[in-house]
Amino acid sequence: MDIFSLIKTKSIEKNSCQFLKFLEYFYETYLIGYDMKSWNYYNNIEHITNNASESLNNSLNKLFPMKPNFYELINKLKEQEHLSYYDYQKKIKGIWRMKKKNKNKN
Repeated sequence: MDIFSLIKTKSIEKNSCQFLKFLEYFYETYLIGYDMKSWNYYNNIEHITNNASESLNNSLNKLFPMKPNFYELINKLKEQEHLSYYDYQKKIKGIWRMKKKNKNKN
């Protein structure tokens, strides 16, 4: 018997109606059509951490310290898209240079 069936059987025995509703929701939402092996990242060398999403979240928080209105959001995202494309074009043309740090800060 798999763990899902065991939990369901125990819930029926204890007459846990609310938990059974949740269990059915969980089953329909997360278990049907998904391979449970893909939930585990233990041996996945492609994505060891969530650093990419954390990095994006950090950059968006810096870009929008306060909640922008819709038009400010669109304009800022378009600007970022343009800058990313411009940086990419510089890289593929071989003219990418790191910014030099200013050592003479006062």
